[in-house]
Amino acid sequence: MLDGESSASDWRRTFSDALLKAAIIDRAVRWSWRTLERGVVFEIAFRTEAIRDEFCAQPSVRTALDAVPDPRHGLTITPGG
Repeated sequence: MLDGESSASDWRRTFSDALLKAAIIDRAVRWSWRTLERGVVFEIAFRTEAIRDEFCAQPSVRTALDAVPDPRHGLTITPGG
């Protein structure tokens, strides 16, 4: 996620706990945060695409993704690794 009207670091502080809780509930096998010059990266891995889809469908995850600082250009979701 890239900075927008607010900083991606602020977004991370607001939604990190909810995203990590959702990841644990949906059996994530690993996750990490990276801070970039103009944003943050949240990398998360699941054993199957079905589990990933369950994670993405959780209301807390949808709320977090809908609240990114730059919803038009600042969010990239890529499957695979």
